Amino acid sequence: MATTITLTAELDTSLDDFVAELAAALSRRGIAFDPHARVVEWSEADWRPDAKSELALRREGDRIVVELRGFGGSFWDEADLAGWFADEVASSFLEAASPSALGDWLTDRAARRPSGAAQREGYRDPSHHRPSFGAVLGALQLGPDDVLLEIGCGGGAFLEQALRSGCSAKAIDHSSELLRVARELNSAAVEEGRLELVEGDAGELPFADDSCTCAAMMQVFFFLDAERVLAECRRVVRPGGTLAVFTVTEEAKGSPAAPEPMASRGRFYTDAELVALALAAGFADASVEHPDLEPYAREAGLPEDVVELFAGADELSQLLVAR
Repeated sequence: MATTITLTAELDTSLDDFVAELAAALSRRGIAFDPHARVVEWSEADWRPDAKSELALRREGDRIVVELRGFGGSFWDEADLAGWFADEVASSFLEAASPSALGDWLTDRAARRPSGAAQREGYRDPSHHRPSFGAVLGALQLGPDDVLLEIGCGGGAFLEQALRSGCSAKAIDHSSELLRVARELNSAAVEEGRLELVEGDAGELPFADDSCTCAAMMQVFFFLDAERVLAECRRVVRPGGTLAVFTVTEEAKGSPAAPEPMASRGRFYTDAELVALALAAGFADASVEHPDLEPYAREAGLPEDVVELFAGADELSQLLVAR
């Protein structure tokens, strides 16, 4: 028995861009796929080398078409093939299109675990994040003797600014795609031995005790296990060092500072809760400020319409400073 399974979608994206996304998605699932291929032989069963299908990718007008031809040679009967199609294809498609799953995917794609060409480019120069970079740098007052720890470094844009002070840095992120961008953007500092970039879990930092003079995190805190991450920061930052965490208040939920669906999948804190978390982690002193980001937006050279987004919005911003 054999059948042809065809998936189509009306998409404006080019076939090349779609195939690149497909190759990356298959790679994350442990399946090697040549992004330059348009028609390839597909082996559907490792126990039956003769069960071969043909995978074809093409554009038909305004549609992207994914077609698996001659599939089903490894099934016992038509009923099993129909059951597999219902269970693994149709139900998986509908589950992925459900509100909760779609919200999770969009959150991961854009913020929690960014991926894709648009995100790589956006996190290389995250213009809307630069005002918070300015606030954090103002709190840290970095110099050549500092060793900075950044949690969730993304594409390395904050590191690029921070390293201008002459400091050294260690940084961690769980997105391999963005770490590649961070290495490209900060290649000179990496080559000089001033920057160490690591893929890993912020709750289990692979850095030695007291190995940094300060730590920073921005736009990631409300996705993290706050207790674990702050305790790890305290372990790695030497006594007397400074921690600066930029996040936003719950009042920012649904605004450009914390848009949906990301806002519903993050954790917001009151000022008192942030202070309590830092003290519980072992920092001797902690306070929360509400910095006015408009001057930092102007300093970053952002367009006037973007600067206006930050005007009078200081009540939405939170800057936790702990020592």
